[in-house]
Amino acid sequence: MADQAPLARQRLEHLAGLLAQALPEWRWRWPDGGSALWVALPGVDARVFAQVALRHGVEVVPGAAMDPTGEHDNYVRIPYTFSPNTLTDLVRRLESAWTELVSG
Repeated sequence: MADQAPLARQRLEHLAGLLAQALPEWRWRWPDGGSALWVALPGVDARVFAQVALRHGVEVVPGAAMDPTGEHDNYVRIPYTFSPNTLTDLVRRLESAWTELVSG
């Protein structure tokens, strides 16, 4: 089987570029491994955002589901293993959900 690392890096770069353009106030650290980007949402409980995102047709895992300490309550986990077209649609939906949440 061919090495999947270059494909994963391309998809991560694609996702990061889309997020930087569409949601510049969001912050993340380049992952050391894995298949998801942990994104910090400014001033928002990620559980609330996850519910709004679901109404926009996208499911994100809030940090509180992965970290019981409460240190990541404003984080969401966004996988980057999808095709570029799916990632583009994903970010478009996340942007719509974010706009609804912060404008609401």
